[in-house]
Amino acid sequence: MSFTDEVEELARRRGFYWPSYEIYGGVGGLYDIGPNGLRVKQKIENLWRHHFLRGSGFAMVEIETPLVTPERVLEASGHVDSFTDPLVVCPNCHRVYRADQLAQEKLGVKTEGMTLDELRDLYKKNEIKCEACGTRLLDVQYFNLLFQTHIGPFTSDLGFLRPETAQGIFTAFKRVYESERRRLPMGVAQVGRVARNEISPRQGLLRMREFTIMEFEFFFDPERGPDPSDFVQKKVKVRWANGESSVENIGSLIESGFLKSPWMGYFMASTLDFMESLGFSADEVTFLEKGERERAHYSAQTFDVVVPTKRWGEVEVAGIAYRTDYDLRRHSQFSGEDLSVSVQLPAPEKRKVVSVKLNRAAIGKRFGERAEDVMKAIYAAAESMRTGSEVASANSGSLEVQTSFGTLELGQEYVKVEVSEELVSTKKVFPHVVEPSFGADRLLYVLLDHGLKEKEGRRVLSLPAAVAPYDVAVFPLIQENGMVKKAVEVLDALRGAGFDALYDEDGTIGRRYARVDEIGVPWAVTVDELSVRGKGVTVRERDTWKQWRVDEARLAEVLSAMKAGKGAGELGLAEERTGGEARKKGREGREREKSW
Repeated sequence: MSFTDEVEELARRRGFYWPSYEIYGGVGGLYDIGPNGLRVKQKIENLWRHHFLRGSGFAMVEIETPLVTPERVLEASGHVDSFTDPLVVCPNCHRVYRADQLAQEKLGVKTEGMTLDELRDLYKKNEIKCEACGTRLLDVQYFNLLFQTHIGPFTSDLGFLRPETAQGIFTAFKRVYESERRRLPMGVAQVGRVARNEISPRQGLLRMREFTIMEFEFFFDPERGPDPSDFVQKKVKVRWANGESSVENIGSLIESGFLKSPWMGYFMASTLDFMESLGFSADEVTFLEKGERERAHYSAQTFDVVVPTKRWGEVEVAGIAYRTDYDLRRHSQFSGEDLSVSVQLPAPEKRKVVSVKLNRAAIGKRFGERAEDVMKAIYAAAESMRTGSEVASANSGSLEVQTSFGTLELGQEYVKVEVSEELVSTKKVFPHVVEPSFGADRLLYVLLDHGLKEKEGRRVLSLPAAVAPYDVAVFPLIQENGMVKKAVEVLDALRGAGFDALYDEDGTIGRRYARVDEIGVPWAVTVDELSVRGKGVTVRERDTWKQWRVDEARLAEVLSAMKAGKGAGELGLAEERTGGEARKKGREGREREKSW
């Protein structure tokens, strides 16, 4: 069995994940997360919250917004037009492929960021065949990945399942900003399900049609950066868009202008710390810069966060995007609501003030379906006045605007624009945004891939203690009444002390150790004859199979210290038995069972 088969087999057998609706043959890109997988995933989410939200020195809050998103919202965000992937369909058997990925796999050329015409040309010049029937593939076209739905019965109100949680955050920005006492910088987070109608999902949890993301939008004044003292010395491994790789000091990246915002550096450092808490070394985490043609339509700069896997090579688990003020400006234009904020200036200064008052009813009556375009054009004209010199024309009683259907001159019955100069102590800005976004399901997969090891012919899942499905397992050595009773007492005490503890008395002690090793439980506590006589319990470590005799009264303290990273030596514990001796102990216990 190959390693990747071992991961998939372990995931199914030990309750981490499996294809959804298996009894009906499954559906590509949909997976159930099982009991142990959900425990790990929830702990990943909680660790993420602890690291980025509760552990931050900034105002960081979490909200929840709907999965169903009105069409207008995703038109404003650009997803209706731009959230597409190229596909190619076999003309014979009608199998569908992701065109760029298939070409890259078959030809060994980089296709990410290619235009539709470039991909079509690639398919014309190279004979790429259907994997199912061998027919040549040619017709490359774009496919929108949004899942479409309708909002309400008997209605034409079109909606979509959200492809990201970000748009709910942007549309709620003003409410959150006001509830948080109008402070910048401010982070607004969301952990939730999203849906993307992937063309041909083939990589298990790595390319799903419905999955969980953990992301936040960090809003800030573009003229104010973070305090650099906490993170500029951090070194990160970067692969640039031109293919060159280097290990860089974040401070030098900011000073040299390679990073388009200092906040990108701040969150690169914070992301590396988070990945290290999940057990990845700094050398295993690469920040992959996306080229201009590879970035999302809203991004001025993006770094994918990739880690190595044994089956799929480098896998993207997160992305850090500098979205500038793209989203807030777009939603302001499309909704007609001003999503800019006032920020304090270091000193009062003269500023041009533009006041816009719309007569929406009059505009709607005259222009009908084109009213939204007219209002967007008015706001665009007003924005140009803030930086230009059109004071006379603005105050002359009419306003000239450029629309998609021509130039209009609007009188005061439609719009009143006044431009003046005032001494101001605040300024209006659209906050800029850096967005770190993490895939919870992808992190679950890479933790299984990264942690699954072999030791003396047995599989051990070396998960960090913070995200293991259970903190500790409790076993009676054998099913003898005194040991079972004492083991249950130990279990209740540990659970009362806040430990996520698992109890098992089924089978030999060796088999129980093997089971919890395979699901990643860091420590096992065994109750034996000495325990019944008040002489402590044994604590066994998953990765080394070392054991220590620990006084029952100290057990919670010792496990807490070990979970925090302290070693047995620091805690004054003497090793009791090796893994082989523990197995011998189990055999001796079974012999006693037989004699009873």
